[in-house]
Amino acid sequence: MDWQAALRELRPHLPTAREAWGVRGSLRWLEGAMRARGASASSVRNIVYRDIGTPKDRAALHDILSELAREAGRTLPPLPHVRTSTLPAELELLGRSKRRAFKQFLGALRAGRTARMVVSGPPGVGKTMLIEHLEREAALLPVPLPVRRLMLGGDVSAVLGQVRVLASQPFAVQAEAQAQAARAVLTGLEGVLLVRVERAADFAGVPPRDAHGAPISVAAWATEHLYRRVPAGLSVLLALEDDSSLSALPSEALPGEHIRLQAPTPAEARRYLMTRLNLPASRAEELVQQTGRHLDRLTLLAAARGEDGSPETVERLLSDTAAVRLLSSLSVCLHLDALSGPERSPLTRPLLEAALGWRLDELPAHVRALLDEVNAEVPRPVSTVLLSAVDPHLKRSDLNAALNRLAEATANDPAQTAVHLEALTRLGRWSEALGVLERHPDTALALALWTRARSQARHHAGNHLGNNAVGNEVKGEQLERLARAVVAHHAMLGDYSHPQARDALFTLLDSPTASVRAWGRVKLAESSVDAGNFEAAEAQLHHPELGGLLDAPPTLAGGWLPGVQADALLVGAALARWRGDLDSATRLAGDARTLGGLPTSGGLDNPARAALWRGLIAKDAGRWHEAVTHLGQVPWSHPLLSARARYQEGDLRLRLGQPAAALRLLLGAAQRLESERGAPEERARVEARIATALRRLGRLQDALTHTHRARELAGGGSQSSDPVLLARLDSESVPVLLALFLPDEALRVTAHALSLLGQPGPRRAEAAYRQRRTTYRAALAYLTRGAGLPYLQPFGGVLHDNADVRQARQLLDTLLTQPGGGLDREQVLTFDILLSRALADPDAAAALVFARRALGMTDHPYAETQARATCADALLRAGDADSALFEVNRAHALLRRVAGGLGDTEEPDPGLYALLTALEARCLLPGGALADTLRWVQHALEGAALAPFRAQVWRDLGADLERQEGRAEEVQAALRSLFPGILLGTLRLRDALAVAAV
Repeated sequence: MDWQAALRELRPHLPTAREAWGVRGSLRWLEGAMRARGASASSVRNIVYRDIGTPKDRAALHDILSELAREAGRTLPPLPHVRTSTLPAELELLGRSKRRAFKQFLGALRAGRTARMVVSGPPGVGKTMLIEHLEREAALLPVPLPVRRLMLGGDVSAVLGQVRVLASQPFAVQAEAQAQAARAVLTGLEGVLLVRVERAADFAGVPPRDAHGAPISVAAWATEHLYRRVPAGLSVLLALEDDSSLSALPSEALPGEHIRLQAPTPAEARRYLMTRLNLPASRAEELVQQTGRHLDRLTLLAAARGEDGSPETVERLLSDTAAVRLLSSLSVCLHLDALSGPERSPLTRPLLEAALGWRLDELPAHVRALLDEVNAEVPRPVSTVLLSAVDPHLKRSDLNAALNRLAEATANDPAQTAVHLEALTRLGRWSEALGVLERHPDTALALALWTRARSQARHHAGNHLGNNAVGNEVKGEQLERLARAVVAHHAMLGDYSHPQARDALFTLLDSPTASVRAWGRVKLAESSVDAGNFEAAEAQLHHPELGGLLDAPPTLAGGWLPGVQADALLVGAALARWRGDLDSATRLAGDARTLGGLPTSGGLDNPARAALWRGLIAKDAGRWHEAVTHLGQVPWSHPLLSARARYQEGDLRLRLGQPAAALRLLLGAAQRLESERGAPEERARVEARIATALRRLGRLQDALTHTHRARELAGGGSQSSDPVLLARLDSESVPVLLALFLPDEALRVTAHALSLLGQPGPRRAEAAYRQRRTTYRAALAYLTRGAGLPYLQPFGGVLHDNADVRQARQLLDTLLTQPGGGLDREQVLTFDILLSRALADPDAAAALVFARRALGMTDHPYAETQARATCADALLRAGDADSALFEVNRAHALLRRVAGGLGDTEEPDPGLYALLTALEARCLLPGGALADTLRWVQHALEGAALAPFRAQVWRDLGADLERQEGRAEEVQAALRSLFPGILLGTLRLRDALAVAAV
């Protein structure tokens, strides 16, 4: 039949709409239709283009085309010479000897006769395939026959069952036990017995023996006991690899026919592969040469490519050692997901080869056919259906062998730590896995291991590999080590409330070991500190079970005790810092650092953590150089701790007037926290400080972006969000909004923050501070709106009173009457309140009083610069330009010290420099050469860092010039010479200058 012509005739008359299998009538659609009918989809192209295919497949395709022809109003020519043979396709294509054996044996069964047959041949000629087809056909007879199949290879006793043969027994006793086992198999057996005998087989190490006790081949033993002595009425087929035993028997002693099976001819093998796999002749010939016409390999190759998950195909795969090794390795690698998570990398060639222990190109051709290697570096199973069918039948020993190979291959590869740990835990080698984990304490692998350990404890090793997995439950000391790693990991993240962290923590608190319970209780106290519940932390830290660790000398004993005491000392340091007792905090953190060098369980980072805490305490105590030194001692090898150290140093440099350096540090901390998956709340705090640094540098839109990002990271108001943190972020966004001159929006955000702080929960101390700081920022919003200027340097004191300014003063005065405590941050807040109170008072003399009070609080050059600038502003408003200029000159000198502080050289705060420039110009304007002064200002503001503040400086000077009477002509001439295109007359002088100078 001309299949191509038939398709050409039909296609113009078929609808072109796309269906489930493709365009109706296309080759892809025909393949889908064939697959739906149980025919071989891969045969379509061979039939259409080469007219090669099994009768079954040809008939199925003809039926499909006939249906299409009827739809199109056409008639398809009949299929000529359709074969009606019921032979399976494999037997039809692969040799006359197998066809003969199949027909004769099955014919006897169909005729109701007892069949007797011996077939023989070397491995790969098709004995197993013949048995499989006979077993299936026997079940399809009009009266189905029961079939018992015996595959005698390796330990025969395991197949026969109920046979106990010992090497210590006399040979005659061994022979009788073996014969008795055969009789037990045959007793009561009906229907069909199919026996395949391999060349190498024994009874648990004991050779088969004849009636006299002499050793014989397993083929001779099976012939004697399972073939010649078969009861009447039982059909039997005996398939032998070794038929030498048959030559010693007279023909009458061997009932039935003996057929020697032959390997397929090259032409048969080639046609089989072309038909089943849709291969061109050249590729089929290549595979025939590679497989050596080994029938098991040829049929396995065809089954794999045909995506066949039938029991027969599964059995063939499991009988091939190399295939089992590959399939076990594939199963292991494809199930490596518990530790790698949903973002795990795809199965890679190196990973598969590690589990396999071979290179893929070392696999036999028929086994390698199980892989789809379109992408050579990312192989995958050619049939997931086939792999799923095989998976439940893989032996635990084979899977464990693959896991062992994988564990060894990934042991020294840091990039494969997750794979290495998963392999170890699947093997039950928990002690080794914990050792690896303790060498990598900053990874999130502890969480996945904990999940697996708890799952094993609940389900006794239930996992992806089902009964094939090793599920040794981790418990006792190993479970406690793992719990410690989980708690330490979440403590590193600052994520104490995570369900895994709580589960692990209470596992430690339930330990029978006192030191383990003590460490858990210290971590419970640490979590209270993190939550701002300092009273609870005090109570936990002084629990009787801790035995006064804070007052005891450093513990030199091994085990958990050094870690317990070191962590207790750090918690004690945090509590002392909260109380304002910085001397005690310094001592406790120093003792913790001493203990940090001792060996501890759990891979803790006490030296790094102690350095971080010493830096924080020094920062609070105003020991700036010491703080930077300690923070710099937190090594980069501890990602989260080093990120926190960079954050703290960035915050310190903001306070000391180095916003550019602060921004670099804060951006680095944010990047590291993101890459290490730090807690969103922590990242939100860093983003908020980045916004502050950007505001101080005048990059207002960038600052606004980071405030929004901080809010998103903190949860944006979801039920699980921390209200105190959200209030803090809202509050810190207010100066950014004011710098953009959005006072109404700033007041709305302030009101929202204060409402959040109304229900602080256990964080009362933190909430109280945040409430005072937020109220201060509400005052700033009113001051900004009352002044009519963006909250951006230079921001001078008000000259006239109004309702907004009065509200700002009222809020600031109330805050100054409230005791804030002696903590460092409270002192900083009081300092800021005094400066703002000076700016909010139109009475210059009163403003100067507040500015002088702030000056008396200063403890570093940057704060003194701010205070002297505010004093200068008040003096200028009082008309004392000479005293104001003295303060400005002192402030300039201090600003140079700020730029060179902390042993390095950084750019000065551009906003503060802009303020001092504006103040100095205002001091010089009344009596100096106006044109020269303005030219000096223009030159002073040339730097790129000052660009964001330039308009505000000129607006401030313009307002000052507007207030100077009798100099209108001089002012206009000077401005036109400096800015030829300035729009005087249309715009106010202050606005014209601000526009012209940018």
